[in-house]
Amino acid sequence: MEPNIFLMIGVSVALVFADRYILTGIKGIKKWRFTQRPIFEVVFWIFSVFLIGSLFLAIYFKMNIGVKGAILLVFFLVLFCKVIFLLFIVADDVRRYGIRKANTKKVNQLDSITAPTSRNAIPRSEFLMKAGVITGSLPLLSMGYGVVSGAYDYQVINHTLYLANLPKKFDGIRLGQISDIHSGSFYNKKAVTGGVEMLMREKADFIFFTGDLVNSRSDEMKDYQDIFAKVKAPLGVYSSLGNHDYGDYYKWENEAARTKNLNDLKVTHKNMGWDLILNSNRRLKVDGEEIGILGVENWGTLSRFKKYG
Repeated sequence: MEPNIFLMIGVSVALVFADRYILTGIKGIKKWRFTQRPIFEVVFWIFSVFLIGSLFLAIYFKMNIGVKGAILLVFFLVLFCKVIFLLFIVADDVRRYGIRKANTKKVNQLDSITAPTSRNAIPRSEFLMKAGVITGSLPLLSMGYGVVSGAYDYQVINHTLYLANLPKKFDGIRLGQISDIHSGSFYNKKAVTGGVEMLMREKADFIFFTGDLVNSRSDEMKDYQDIFAKVKAPLGVYSSLGNHDYGDYYKWENEAARTKNLNDLKVTHKNMGWDLILNSNRRLKVDGEEIGILGVENWGTLSRFKKYG
């Protein structure tokens, strides 16, 4: 359910006031000369308005689930960083208030005719402000580094499975498993190809793909279908659908469009040579012995996940 528009406007106004408070803290770092330039304030407000505007777009307008997720992630990550910096600004204001009260008390005790002009112009602590900026920036910097360097940091993890009733002919067989490809989030075809090649070097006897080929739309696979078609195994590649594959998180023009998208995605599995198993089973045979492979459609215990299985 979308938030009330008046609530969102109220939140936006509060964010603007918070940003104004944050700006005073940043400009209190006199040694960082760039913060004193008018262009810095202009860029600060452009970025602030852009984030708030993006939040409205993500909430009230139809867009790709991956793009919406990215917008919300950046917004709340920046908000978290700002909250950390705000704590430092508040701490500095408490410090300044204490100094001001102490100065006022001294003036009263001396019964001075003219109060020191500096008592109402106590500078901010540059140490606190720098510490706040650095501490508040760490989550944003670490997340940015992770997105850039870790998005394609593929790894192979090996597990040994012990199944009491496994037929002897299957003892030592190698099963490869990949999941949650979410092709709509890719931007580096070369890196994706490298990940597929890593899987192929494991020489699995058969492979399972266990859902979420796309974020929402089947056309997300347009540039990656040929890459994942290279996922092959002697005993076959078997796949299932994930909750994102049904297109339930995208605002379609009508139900027919959603159905067509799902059918197109099923064709993509076929084009790649993957055996899509939907609430059915297959028999995998090796030298006269066999096991069953069951493919269950998405089943969620939470109300927001539809039960297709």
